[in-house]
Amino acid sequence: MKLLRKILYITFYLFEKMQIPVMFFYSWKFGQLKHLEKEELTIWIRSMQRMLKDYCQAAYNFRIHRMINAFALTKVEIIRQQELPDYIEPIVVLCVKNEMARIKMLVEHYRRFGVKRFAFLDNNSDDGTFEWLLEQEDVDLYKTEQKYETVVKEGWINRLISYYGFDRWYIVTDSDELMEWIGMEKHPISEMIRYAAAHGIKRFKGLTLDTYTNGEAFVITENIMYDYRFVDRDSYFIKTISTGTTTLDQFYGGPRNRLMGVTVPLSKYPLVYFEKGTISVSAHYFYPIELNNVDSCYVAILHYKFIDKDREEFKRRAQNNSGFSSNGRHYKQMLEHLDTSFSFMYDGSIEIMSSYDLSNIALIERIPFDSYE
Repeated sequence: MKLLRKILYITFYLFEKMQIPVMFFYSWKFGQLKHLEKEELTIWIRSMQRMLKDYCQAAYNFRIHRMINAFALTKVEIIRQQELPDYIEPIVVLCVKNEMARIKMLVEHYRRFGVKRFAFLDNNSDDGTFEWLLEQEDVDLYKTEQKYETVVKEGWINRLISYYGFDRWYIVTDSDELMEWIGMEKHPISEMIRYAAAHGIKRFKGLTLDTYTNGEAFVITENIMYDYRFVDRDSYFIKTISTGTTTLDQFYGGPRNRLMGVTVPLSKYPLVYFEKGTISVSAHYFYPIELNNVDSCYVAILHYKFIDKDREEFKRRAQNNSGFSSNGRHYKQMLEHLDTSFSFMYDGSIEIMSSYDLSNIALIERIPFDSYE
């Protein structure tokens, strides 16, 4: 069986390796990659081939070709694209669909701490999300009608980044996430980037904190950040996983694991310097994989996943054809809790009223800004 699997991956690699340059060059000449300079196109081709080789050598993840195809072939309509911002200014990059309940909170949050440019790919929103984004002067807006899949979304993220280029900072996020760091009220994102430049940091590691209320989950709220201000203090653990040819230390745990037995990775790298050769391959790490193994976790990702409309959305995601990873396996594990009232509160719950409250979580460290000031 192992020999057969190895032969399958060798065959798969040889076919895909030849197909990538043909597909990319065709899309560059006649399709969706016309915006790339020839040098940039070559870098993307070689990076994708290198990543594919690493994955196939480890007999890991046949589905990665769907991300590659999505990057090259997805029809993306450019609604508004403004002049490139300065290279020192990070661009917030994300895909959205029907997120009016959270998207204003996200944009206002990052504006408050120094972000001046957002790049949104809208996937057929019909709740006013697209129209609201169109009204925002600091938002570059793109649109696709292709069906969402978890692996395809990473291709879309790479496409968005390709419009702005390599060797700049990006905040890669989901619409239900807010990045925070201890002392952010005093030290905006620009200071994080200056600290990174002084210490050779290319990726900021973060711990995802599922937020919840002090009562039942899925409550209707007018103030998401305030009502969903509670997180777990001490339910997290570290596990080493294999990703292609490289092992990676990932955070796990949190309230979903504690209450529902759902084990999902909680590590993310939301602030990343996208140098040549970097590829977004997962919501939880970038390629090259080994560069994700950084020692310090300076960032928290507040995860607003249990607001009032999410209950029905989780049921949809649990369906086999929902497009979510592993056929919605993690959402299926949650199903038994979705039709009953429950609370995530426990003895280790803490309030996050300011970024300094994050210091109560042992895994999250304070950025020593004074080491370069």
